Amino acid sequence: MSAKPLGVGLLGLGTVGSAVGRAFADRSRRIDAAAGRPLKLVAAAVRDPKRAREAGEVPVTADAFAILDDPEIAIVVEVIGGTRPAHDLVLAAFERGKHVVTANKELVAKEWNGLHEAARLARRELRFEAAVAAAVPVVAGFRGLGAVRPRVLRGLLNGTTTYICSRMETGKSFDEALAEAMAAGYAEADPTNDVDGHDAAYKLAILVSLLEGRHFHPDNVRRTSLRSATAAEVDGAASRGRKIRYLAVADFGEKATKARVGPEEVAAGSLEGQATGPTNVVTLESDLAPHLVWSGPGAGGDATASAILGDVIQIARAAR
Repeated sequence: MSAKPLGVGLLGLGTVGSAVGRAFADRSRRIDAAAGRPLKLVAAAVRDPKRAREAGEVPVTADAFAILDDPEIAIVVEVIGGTRPAHDLVLAAFERGKHVVTANKELVAKEWNGLHEAARLARRELRFEAAVAAAVPVVAGFRGLGAVRPRVLRGLLNGTTTYICSRMETGKSFDEALAEAMAAGYAEADPTNDVDGHDAAYKLAILVSLLEGRHFHPDNVRRTSLRSATAAEVDGAASRGRKIRYLAVADFGEKATKARVGPEEVAAGSLEGQATGPTNVVTLESDLAPHLVWSGPGAGGDATASAILGDVIQIARAAR
C-alpha cells in the first residue's frame, strides 16, 4: 500500500457531508484497504464554522477556495446542492486539477455537457453515483450497459413520494401524509422538489443521459405533481389489487425518448407496490439484457455517503 495519503476535501457538511466525515473517522482502515492506499479527509468548507456538527472532527473553514487551492487535496466532494455556487466551485476544482465527486443531481442533470467537458479538459474524474438512488449502484450499473438498446426504464426514484403514497394507503390525506414525511425527516421544510417531481426528473434525466450517451435535459421530462393524488384514487387502486406510486418512466422510441414522472398505478405485489419509505426501485428493459432490477435505500445520510465513498475509492484506485 502506498505510504502517501491521497487528500479529500468536502464542500458542504450537512447531513450527507457529516455522514462522510463520520465514515472517514470510524472506518478509515476499511476505506484505505479498499482504495489500496491511505485516504485522508483534510478539511470541509461550511457556511458557519461555529455550528456544532457530528462529523468526525474534520477541520472546517468558511472559505471554499481554501479547499480548492490546497495542494494536499486531490479529490473534492461536493455536497452543497443546487446549482449556485456548486457549479462554479466544481468548475474551479477541475481548473485546479482536482477530481470531483458529487451527490448533486440537479447540477449533474442540468449541466451535464459542461461538467463532462471540464473534466475531460482537466483529465480528471467526474463521478456522481450518489446523485441517483444513493446506496444503490445504479449509475455504475448503467455505465456498464453501453452496448444495449434500452426499451423502457421505470421505477421509484424519490423516497419522499413513496413514503407519502404508502401512508395514504392507511387512510391519510395527502396533506397529513406529507406532514408525517416532514416530521420523519423524509421531506424538506419546502417539499416542492419532491412532491412536484423535480427531484425524480433530475434523476431520470441522468439515467437517460447515461443510457443514450448524450445529454437528456430534465426540462424534457413531463412532470405531474403528487399533490393531484386523492384518497379516492388510492382506494380505487386498492379495489383493483393495485397501488399508487410516484413513477419515473422513460420510453425509448425509434425516433425520440419520452420521459415522465408522476403518480401511476402499479401492481400491489410488484417491487414498486411493496416499496415504502426511502426504498428506490429501478427496472430496465433492453434488447441484450431483457430485465434488470436495482433496489435498495435511495436516501439518507449514511446511504448517500456510501455511494460517495465508493466513488472516492474508485478514483484512488485508478490514481495509484
